[in-house]
Amino acid sequence: MTKEIIGQTGRVRKTDEVVYKGHLTLVKRPYRGKNYDVVVSKDAAVMLYIDENDMTYLTQQYRPAVAEKVLALPAETLDKPGKTPLEVMVEGLEEECGIRIKKNQVTSLGRLISTDGHDTEKVYLFLAHGKGKQVGQRLEDTERINVVKMSFDDLYQKVMSNEIEGSKTAYLVMYEKLRRLGEAK
Repeated sequence: MTKEIIGQTGRVRKTDEVVYKGHLTLVKRPYRGKNYDVVVSKDAAVMLYIDENDMTYLTQQYRPAVAEKVLALPAETLDKPGKTPLEVMVEGLEEECGIRIKKNQVTSLGRLISTDGHDTEKVYLFLAHGKGKQVGQRLEDTERINVVKMSFDDLYQKVMSNEIEGSKTAYLVMYEKLRRLGEAK
């Protein structure tokens, strides 16, 4: 028998040893007698938004997991019941970057598994183009997010020079570059 963790793709069986349960993750040991941990994470979404002037919008915020400020595309944890990944991400772009766009500006590129060796997280990938409306950030009291705006070409160069190390950001930037070269749909 399995029990679904809300917003998470991993399952916890009665035979699994739960090592830790937190707000966003749960750590389980699925194999008795082996120290093999699986992090059961909530799924997420990420978006590369490019406005009508070929400018991209990134977030810069401190990330405790790597103990540094990280420059990355806006992303959201899928923890809003009743909302699709697309709806969560369009809302997330507005909350984090202060840009309102329409859902019909967005293309879904599927999803990727962020760390398949030990984490269940699946990340939904979105690409959006066109005019957006500046409406101002709507951050939670504990959030400190700086919006960084740069041309797509500058962002591509930062990915290529490894100034931006995040895999989700790199994936979407490389996809867009290939699309522009006619090698991606």
